[in-house]
Amino acid sequence: MNAFTLTTTNGIARLVFDLPGEKVNKFSFEAMNDLDRHLAELEKRTDVRLLVLTSAKPGVFIAGADITMLARIAKEPEAEAKAKEGQRVFNRLADLPFPTMAVIDGACLGGGLECALACTWRVVTDGDKVKLGLPEVSLGIIPGWGGTQRLPRLIGLRGALDLIASGRPVNGRKALQMGLADVYVAQAFLTDDLPRIMDQVLDPVQAAALVAKRERPFSERLMGAAPFRNVVLSAARKEIRRKTRGLMPAPLAALDVLARTANASRERGLAYEARTFARLAPTPTCKALIDAFFASEEVKKVAAKPDHEAQSVGVLGAGVMGGGIAWAVSAAGLPVRLKDLTWDAVAKGLATANSYNHALVKMKKCQPGEANLRMHRIGGTLDWSGFDRTDVVIEAVVEDLNIKRKVLAEAEKHLRPGTILASNTSSLSITAMAEGLQDPSRLVGMHFFNPVNRMPLVEVISGAKSSPEAIGRVVSLAQKLGKTVVVVRDCPGFLVNRILLPYMNEAARCLEDGGDVAGIDAVITRFGMPMGPFTLTDEVGIDVGFKVARILEAGYGPRHAVADLLRVVYEELHLLGAKAGAGFFLHKGKRLDPNPAIDQALAKLRLTHPSHVLTDTEVEDRCLLTMVNESARCIEEGVIDRPQLLDLAMLMGTGFPPSKGGPLHYADARGLPEVVDALNRLRDTHGPRFEPAPLLVEMAKTNRRFINRS
Repeated sequence: MNAFTLTTTNGIARLVFDLPGEKVNKFSFEAMNDLDRHLAELEKRTDVRLLVLTSAKPGVFIAGADITMLARIAKEPEAEAKAKEGQRVFNRLADLPFPTMAVIDGACLGGGLECALACTWRVVTDGDKVKLGLPEVSLGIIPGWGGTQRLPRLIGLRGALDLIASGRPVNGRKALQMGLADVYVAQAFLTDDLPRIMDQVLDPVQAAALVAKRERPFSERLMGAAPFRNVVLSAARKEIRRKTRGLMPAPLAALDVLARTANASRERGLAYEARTFARLAPTPTCKALIDAFFASEEVKKVAAKPDHEAQSVGVLGAGVMGGGIAWAVSAAGLPVRLKDLTWDAVAKGLATANSYNHALVKMKKCQPGEANLRMHRIGGTLDWSGFDRTDVVIEAVVEDLNIKRKVLAEAEKHLRPGTILASNTSSLSITAMAEGLQDPSRLVGMHFFNPVNRMPLVEVISGAKSSPEAIGRVVSLAQKLGKTVVVVRDCPGFLVNRILLPYMNEAARCLEDGGDVAGIDAVITRFGMPMGPFTLTDEVGIDVGFKVARILEAGYGPRHAVADLLRVVYEELHLLGAKAGAGFFLHKGKRLDPNPAIDQALAKLRLTHPSHVLTDTEVEDRCLLTMVNESARCIEEGVIDRPQLLDLAMLMGTGFPPSKGGPLHYADARGLPEVVDALNRLRDTHGPRFEPAPLLVEMAKTNRRFINRS
């Protein structure tokens, strides 16, 4: 494979990376061999004064290593050998007898940044696609080709900790500010400025001035020296544990490498890096995160591009969801019409959008001018003016089938024949909703998760008569909004809520049977969920959860029967959750206190419900295996195409712990025969709602897995 092309003119060698047959440059085994071959030739040359490393791919320098290489690693020795081979190649680059320059005008991530770090100089542009980072921890590993060694020596311990342990990339300007880049240039003038920059780095005086700019403030250098280094590391370790709750081993492993190799020689530091990489690469956590990565890449291609992209969007209903959807559309650069029945309602929707923009400005993730422009893209209205020019109209009114039917039928009268209608429903049948339309093929479901500005998932629901063009147009729009999209079949609860609500319902049954609110929440958060089922129920809204639970009960019968406690809490105690200040907890700012009303309701229910002391294992099995069982039924019924996509939806839509990969990854890791046995035991004790799904039973008998890797 010829991934690199080497040319030399007047002592300037240019090495251009252009991976054949790929849209992006990434380090495959063959590409690394090709780079090594060119470096072996270059180190013998006496006519070269400077090597310039560039990319022929627009918007990409080097996106990192080929993830399929990582996915195939099964044993620690194999992982260590691969790490050492990459280190050897980049050491050869670093040890060339002349200076080297990486010209970065696009994504420079993972192994790509490790390659750039091995160069003498780094030039970055102001291009929108310029991103420099080491995202390996998001795949359950650490940088293994020298990143943990070269980065802290370049930008200091604290900066390196932030980049490596978080995995977050920085743009070109930030890279210059932190010392990661030496020269920052306008993308439009890169070609014109590059000869001047090359002359600059070849001039001893000017090159020395560039090196001097790398000098960090005394306070920063002090933080890298003992005993202050230990303070920095201790604080970082505490923060990582707070954010990950110890469930993600890679960030802590990266910190350990930085701590243990701070004053080590290059040889010793790289050896420890390689050993740590090798320990992480074959683990189930790493494989689960890789599967999630591949699934997220797959859903980006989930539907063919429609005949034309949406250029204008309408939103019906200016509640919290409608306002959030309007914000997302405006943030993507599209004009949006936001309609409701009163100006007060429209104003509330605009206030929701404005609050999201304000939060981004406060976090310095959006400039005030851009926030203002986004708000100007949202037009409020009480009538249908402007809707005749929209390409997609998203309905976001109250979750009531009859009301939605009326609103959609009225909307259809004011829209062009080609305009797509999308309903932001969390559980109502798209097929039933389309019955009142003249053209039911134009209606699809588009389920956003609340809050819209933070939740990355959108479920696109295909009704019985939804056209492929309508599905494609809505998928394309959701992707333009920056969302991860899964296409699912129309059924009660669709996918995420169909799996999530039974889990929340089972937690309520555990409470009826003798558990306590805080204890059950604690068991589930120790498992890795971002919050316990009762905290989640309060956040979602007890009214919302109860209504969806009733829809599932009507759709699937006794196995989804709503827990008596949920009925009492909603219908008799009239508790709504966090939005009203009281639910399973009393909400006082960020503080949560037990709600005495729940204990009183439980006391009455337990007069007719036999109770016992619940073990943590029982709580975990009842809640989590309920999710596994329903997930298997969804695969069995073809609600979603593949198990990997189901798991991705649960990671994105519910916060299922990424380290466990999703309900089906969890089932595979536990072993399907053990899962079936545990469900049978629960069925014998608690009733037929735990009857194992036929697909689970069949797969357990034949020793199959949901997630298969070649």
